[in-house]
Amino acid sequence: MKITAIIVDDEFPARAELKSILEEIGDIDIVGECEDGDEVLDMINEKQPDVVFLDIQMRNKDGLVTAGEIMELTFPPNVIFTTGYNHFAAQAFELNAVDYILKPYSYERVAKSAAKLIKMKAGSLSQTPVAEPTKTSKVLPPNLCVWSKDRMIIVRPSEIFFAKADEHRQTLLQTEQGAMYTKLALKDLESTLNEQGFLRTHKSYLVNLTKIREVIPWFNNTYVLVLENCRETNIPVARHYIKEFNKIMGIS
Repeated sequence: MKITAIIVDDEFPARAELKSILEEIGDIDIVGECEDGDEVLDMINEKQPDVVFLDIQMRNKDGLVTAGEIMELTFPPNVIFTTGYNHFAAQAFELNAVDYILKPYSYERVAKSAAKLIKMKAGSLSQTPVAEPTKTSKVLPPNLCVWSKDRMIIVRPSEIFFAKADEHRQTLLQTEQGAMYTKLALKDLESTLNEQGFLRTHKSYLVNLTKIREVIPWFNNTYVLVLENCRETNIPVARHYIKEFNKIMGIS
């Protein structure tokens, strides 16, 4: 099963390096290359790729702006961001990026993204009862069906501030609609939501990174977080999770 791709980067050596790795992997066909965010929109309409490997920092238009425009297309391809900087991760997750690859590239890391794309396309093929599935199949963020008082509510990941394990073996979801509960364990939620911009910050907390507005240094090299428009304050980042948190948030 082949994945079709476009590479967007304003530096030729970076495009050549990524193309070489993808050709070595062998499951992805490069159907176009360009160095400008405006140029890629026309190329997407022409080539209809499955995925765009998109650099973030480019001279004419950055990749985050370009990704927003791609998502407005009628049949947008998947987007994988490629960058030398890790502090754009939260914004990338807000744009529903499939992955976020840091430069310099490694074969193992690119291969992992390729495997994810293959799995996504295989899933869309198995669920589509047509002989010729569209190349632009888009995997939507998972919704959660949770209890709120005496009824079940559908919650989108973007509406969740954080998830918290409680003493009753349930998981509390603090959402824009209020507190709700699910019987899913925190580790199961983590596997569902980690590609939607959520990160484990404590053994009992899973946090939506796009909701973070303040990171406050705390005792023993830990942090507490303030989330935008969230009633509960002082969400902890435990020492065990500090290294990964700093990496994702670009904290040095």
